[in-house]
Amino acid sequence: MNRLFLTILLLTSISLAPLPAQEIELKKPVCKEFGAFNIFASDSASLLLSVDDAINSTLSNNLALSVENYGPQLSETDVANEKARFDALINAEVSGSERIGKTIFQQGNLGDTVSNRTDAALSLNQLSTSGTRTTIDLSHARTRSATRADNLYATRLGFTLEHPLRRGAGRSVNLVSLRKAELDLDWSEFELQGFVLGLVAQVETRYWQYYLRLRQLEIVKESLELAKQQREETNRRIEAGSIAESEAAAAEAEVALRFEELINAESQSVTAAVSLLRTINHDQENFWKLRPELTDAPLLKHPDALELDTHLQTALQKRPELAQAKLLSEKDALDIVQSENGLLPRLDFFATIGKTGYSTALDQATPKFGEKGSYDISAGFVYEISRGRRAAKAELRRAKASREMRLEAIKNLEQIIKEDVIIAFIEVKRTIQQMTATAATSQKQLEKLRVEEVKFNVGKTTAFQVAQAQRDLTAAQIAEVKAAVDYTTAIIELFRADGSLLERNRIALEAM
Repeated sequence: MNRLFLTILLLTSISLAPLPAQEIELKKPVCKEFGAFNIFASDSASLLLSVDDAINSTLSNNLALSVENYGPQLSETDVANEKARFDALINAEVSGSERIGKTIFQQGNLGDTVSNRTDAALSLNQLSTSGTRTTIDLSHARTRSATRADNLYATRLGFTLEHPLRRGAGRSVNLVSLRKAELDLDWSEFELQGFVLGLVAQVETRYWQYYLRLRQLEIVKESLELAKQQREETNRRIEAGSIAESEAAAAEAEVALRFEELINAESQSVTAAVSLLRTINHDQENFWKLRPELTDAPLLKHPDALELDTHLQTALQKRPELAQAKLLSEKDALDIVQSENGLLPRLDFFATIGKTGYSTALDQATPKFGEKGSYDISAGFVYEISRGRRAAKAELRRAKASREMRLEAIKNLEQIIKEDVIIAFIEVKRTIQQMTATAATSQKQLEKLRVEEVKFNVGKTTAFQVAQAQRDLTAAQIAEVKAAVDYTTAIIELFRADGSLLERNRIALEAM
């Protein structure tokens, strides 16, 4: 099985879908100042980022993804190890020995005995997927003793066959370990796919959250400027004597309140920027030092199809964790095969045949088949069974119960996935309605402010009422932008929930 790697075929922003009236593209944020929270190296230098750029950089540089990429590689080594069980094994051995001792000769006198021996052996051993083990061995020995002047050379060629007839017989049981390792590799590949799915959703969400914080900061700054203008206008009218001096307090309080909101908005913007920068990780050592400047704004369109049943069916086909659960169920099925085989008694057949050639000359000790001479042959059966086979039966019951549990778990996971999709679908519908409502509210609050300003100019209202109208407008404008960003992130979450986010961004995991 080939290792997976990330291939970005063509990154495209999610096509978000026609609102009832028309497509709307919000303005791009241009805020560059973050007050006391500015941690960036330069105000002039920036990192230009589109959504595609952010995803590309994340898939190339994110450290968490680099760690996850090792999962399939490690699982692939387990597959190679299991395949190696069926590789031919060559064994070679060379040894020499010498012995000096005492013996009584025929004449009755005690004398020395000297013997030495040299052995060399070469064997080829292989296990087949059916469980049969075959061995071919070639051995050579040279012996010499004090009682025999000449060397004696012996060369043997032998063949051994061991074959299971019951337990351990057949490809289905002998390939269980390999099949499990291959399923583990598939599992790790789906694990990587699930991680990438979540990571892409995360970087897109953080991109739009940073967009929201920047727009919020811009709105708060504009609101602060309005409050300052209102304070100046109030002071002029107080000096002109057209309004009471007590109106100045309300104007000053509104400016102070706007400063408080500005501090919070600056802090939130920098925090969102840091989260985005760490995810894309464009600079591993100093990822936070270059200010991100967004080049995209939400283009508010509906997806091509927004039907709940379609998204539910897509989720059941594409969600990686569901595929992982089914792989675990397949492993349980393999455990049942292995456990059922373990109930069988051991009954193995074995046979060995060999022929040996002897000579006082090395080149004449070759065994000659078809001629009379020394040979050896043996064959037989090995039988083994445990009384009651309690351990094997318990293992089989466990394997069957585990598989039944896994099948129920799959049904439960399918329900959880459907729930995720339904909740995400409802959230998309809610944000669509929310955008319409916040846009209308924002327009009405703008009209309300204009009325209050006119009334203030003719002395019909107070500075406090104008400040309240400004505050309501600011809140409405922020709510309008937030609704648009919430809609965008809700679409992202829906595509993550149904598992189609990578495909919609044309990101593929391909085998190398």
